[in-house]
Amino acid sequence: MIPPVTRQIAEFVAAAPTHPLHADAARMAVRAFVDTVGVAVAGAHEPVVSAAQSVMVPEGGSSHRAATLLTNGERVSAAHAALINGTAGHALDFDDHLSDVNGHPSVVLVPAILASGEENGLSGSAMLEAYVVGHQVMCAVSEALPVRPHWAHGWHATETVGVLGVAAAVARLEGLTIREIQSALGIAASMAAGSRQNCGFSVKPVHAGMAAMNGLLAARFAAAGIDADPDQLEAPIGFFHLFGDDSDLSKVESVLGERWTVTTRGLNVKRYPACYAVHPAGDAAVDLAKAGLNTRDVAAIKVTVQPTGLTGPIHHRPTTGNQAKFSMEYTVAAALVDGRLGLDTFTDTHVIDEKIQHLVPLVDTCESTTPPVGPGEYEKWYATVQITTKNGEKMQARGDMPHGYTLDPLTDRELDDKFGECMTVPGVVWDGTELLARLRNLEHCTNVREVLAESIRTHYFPSSPTELESASTAL
Repeated sequence: MIPPVTRQIAEFVAAAPTHPLHADAARMAVRAFVDTVGVAVAGAHEPVVSAAQSVMVPEGGSSHRAATLLTNGERVSAAHAALINGTAGHALDFDDHLSDVNGHPSVVLVPAILASGEENGLSGSAMLEAYVVGHQVMCAVSEALPVRPHWAHGWHATETVGVLGVAAAVARLEGLTIREIQSALGIAASMAAGSRQNCGFSVKPVHAGMAAMNGLLAARFAAAGIDADPDQLEAPIGFFHLFGDDSDLSKVESVLGERWTVTTRGLNVKRYPACYAVHPAGDAAVDLAKAGLNTRDVAAIKVTVQPTGLTGPIHHRPTTGNQAKFSMEYTVAAALVDGRLGLDTFTDTHVIDEKIQHLVPLVDTCESTTPPVGPGEYEKWYATVQITTKNGEKMQARGDMPHGYTLDPLTDRELDDKFGECMTVPGVVWDGTELLARLRNLEHCTNVREVLAESIRTHYFPSSPTELESASTAL
C-alpha cells in the first residue's frame, strides 16, 4: 500500500507541537535567520537582483505594500518581497546548505516566512516555529525521493524540494486547515522546477526566489479556495513519480517523527561564497598556500574527491564570477594564488587574474572511494590536492567537511563576524548593529515588523566588527 504522504505532511504541518519550541531548535532557527538576512543584504545589489527588481513593479496601494525588501528597504507585497529577497539571498551562493536536501533550505524558507510574518504582524517565535516545520518537510521529501539521484539527474533541489517546504511553512504560519495544506502541497508540486544546467548563470539564484514566492502563493491559493489533488505527492503521476528515482515513501513519516531535523540534521554554514562541493578542496589548497607554495613552480595539480563530488562543479574553464563559483579548477587555483577565499574571490574581475588563469589548466580532477591522502574514512565528503612542482617535488593536503558543517558549526561569534562582513558591502541601507541585535532576539519579538522597520537607515555607514560584537554580546 502506498503511504498517504500528502496527508501525513499536512497533518504534521497543522499539528506538530512546536510551542514552546525546543531551545536547540530555536537557536538553530535564529542562526538561519541571521545568516540568510546577512547574505541577502550582501547580495542585494548584484546585477541579477537589480534586474529581477526592475521587472517586479510594486502592486496597488499601501495595503499591498506590507513586506520589506532587504535590497533597499522599500515596502512591497509579500510575494514580491519573497521573490526578491530569496534571489538576493542566493545571488552570492553564500547562503547555508543542507546535505540531506542537497540544496539550500534557509534561502527559500526565511524570505517567505519573513514576508508573511511582516504582512500579518506575527511574533518572532511563530516565525521560528514555521521555519523548523519547513526544514523538516524538506528533509522528509528529500529522504523519500531520494534527493541525491534527483539532483544528479539535473534538478535543483533548492527549488524543487524548497517550494514544498515553503508551502508547508507558510501554511503553518497562516493557520491553514489540513485539507487546505494538502491543496497547498499539490499546488506547490505544480510549481516545482529548477535546472542545474543553469548553475553558473544569473538565473540560478532566481530559483531560490521563485521557490520562496511560489511556496507562499501555493499556501495562499489554497487558503483562497483553489484546490489540488489531496493525494498529489504519492499519486501515480504526482510529485514523487515525476521527480523520484526508486522513491521510498515510507521514509516521509519516519523523518517527520524526528524532533527536530534542524537539530538532528542541521545546516552547513558557508565561510565563502561558492558551491559547497568545492569547499573541501578550497580549504586544502589554502593550507598548501600557507605552507609556502610558490605557484610559479607548479607543474601539475591533482584534485581527488568522493564519488559524485564532481557533479556540482560543472564549469571547468570559467570566464565569469558566477561560473567560478561552480568550478573546482578555479577555486583551487585561486586559493593557491591568494592563500585565502572570500567575497572578492568570485568576481568577474578576479576570474581573469593572470596568475590564477595560468594555474587553472594545470588542475586535473577525479573521483575515488578511497582518499589518496590521509585515512580511508571520511564524513560525507573529502578532497585532496596533490601538487607536483617543476623540479619533481611533491606537496599534498586534504580537506574534509568544512568548518561550518553541521557537526562542526561556526561559533556564534564567527557567524556574527560573517554577518558583519556582509554589512560592509557598498550600498547597504541597514544599521548592521541594530539588525543583528533584533535578529538575535527574534524569539522574544512580539511583532516582527519591528525587526526591519527599526533597523533601516537613510545613509550607509559600515558597522565596525566591534559594534557588531557589542550588539551580540548584549543579548
